[in-house]
This record gives sequence, structure tokens and C-alpha cells, in this order.
Amino acid sequence: MLGDTTQPNEEAISAIRLGRWKLARLRPFVVSVLSLAGFALLWEVFSRSGAVNPLLVPPPSEVFRTIVEQIGPGSGERPSYLMLRHTGATVLLLLAGYFIAAVAATVLGLLMGMNRHLYEWCNPLISFFMPIPTITLVPVAILWFGLGAYTVVFIVIIGSYFPIVYNAAAGVRSTPQKYIWAARITGASKTQIFFKVLLPSTMSYIIAGQKLALGRAWRAVISGEIFASTQYGLGFMIFDARTFLDTETVFAGIVIVGIVGLVLEKIIFRCIERLTVDRWGTATAKTI
Repeated sequence: MLGDTTQPNEEAISAIRLGRWKLARLRPFVVSVLSLAGFALLWEVFSRSGAVNPLLVPPPSEVFRTIVEQIGPGSGERPSYLMLRHTGATVLLLLAGYFIAAVAATVLGLLMGMNRHLYEWCNPLISFFMPIPTITLVPVAILWFGLGAYTVVFIVIIGSYFPIVYNAAAGVRSTPQKYIWAARITGASKTQIFFKVLLPSTMSYIIAGQKLALGRAWRAVISGEIFASTQYGLGFMIFDARTFLDTETVFAGIVIVGIVGLVLEKIIFRCIERLTVDRWGTATAKTI
């Protein structure tokens, strides 16, 4: 009899634990959706309250209607799938510049962290260039590369490069020396120390720098497209709509930037974290 009553209890406990685990996994997604929905609701109420001219701050319902219209087939003089074309052009330029910057900056940052002399030479240059707004470099880039994609990619590279370098170098330099000593005592080679000690210890810093850089890359690509794009891109679309006082399209472009940026961050960095800090056990502590 005792065995008969114990087995169902164990199954019930396992089912409860599984349910709690699923709820814990879904909780961040649900909270994110509720947060965005709450913001949209407040925006809708504010825009329709009469406190502001709806022409200047259109309600989100009209903004999303504009997005749906411009995603689908065209009508009249408007080309088909216009929003998708603008979004695709922006994402392509963003990822091209960001990938180049992420690879080059991570390598230099790791080298700076491991080499004191290289750090002393490069750190003043990074401190000099990092505060410079990328938008101030747009005229220079146009002089060098002309109007078009090369200028935008260059601006994205410059905008996203320095946070990654700084964080990667800081991560290596913050690795406790006792970890390296312990690895040397066990006979680990320099290559093994790098891949087994330094890289796992530094990865959370690198990811943090890359997240910061992605935000700066978005600002860079939009500002670059405003001044240097000639046909497609969300920045080009926003600036062109501003010319005709089409604020619904302006806000539609801003919303698309936020949505695509959120999706890219969740996809890219969640995959990186699963393959690195989660597997190595070096993920930062969760907040209470």
C-alpha cells in the first residue's frame, strides 16, 4: 500500500515542478509583452486625450495601421512591400557593419587585455574616439565614400567598435590572477589558459560590450541612412516622411527599429549566451 501511494505523489510532484519550470521560462516573455502593451495603451490614451495634436503624436493604432499597409502590396504610386524593403536594407547594412566591428574589436580588446604595452598605446586612442558622436563623422564618410551603402557601413563600424574593444580588454584585465596561476601550476599551455581560463572569464564582458555596441550601431545606421542613403532604408524613409509631414510613417519607422532591434538582440545574444556563458557557468547572477 505504501508503494502504491508513493508513486502517484512522486508523479504529481514531478508534474508540478515541470509546470513551474515552464512558467519560469515563459515569465520573461509574458512580462515583456505586458510591458510593451502597457506602453502602447498609455501612448494611445495620451494621443487621443486632446493634450497633444494627433498630427504630431499619432496614436499607435494609426501607426500600426500604416505599418500593415506598407508591408503589404502597393496601391497607387506606393510600391509593393515598401516597409519590408526599407527594413531589409537597414538590417543588411547594420549586420554587415556590426559583424565587422564585433570581430575586429573583440580580437583587439583581447590582445590589449593580455599585453600591457599594447593596452598603454591603444587605451588613450580609444578614450579619445569613443565619446565622439558618430553622426559628426557622416560628412567625412560622405567625402571619402560618397553617398550609398559604403558610407553607412563605415558609420556603423565606427559607432559599434569602441564599446566592444573597451569591454573585452576590461574583461581580460579583471580576470583574477590566481586563476591563471592555478592553470600554470597544472601545466596548462598559453593556448589552454586562453581558451579555458581567460575567454570564459571574459565572455560576459564581451557580450555586455556587444549589447551596448548594437544599440550604438542602430543609432549609427539610422543617422547614416538619413544623410547618405539614396533609395531604401528606415532612416531614409523616416527623413523622407518628415519632409511631407507624414508623422504616421515617421513613427512607424521608429517602431520598426525598436521591434527589429529587440528581436535581433534576443536572437543573437541569447544564442551566444547559451553557447558560452551558460555552458561555462560564468553567467552573471540573476536579480532577485
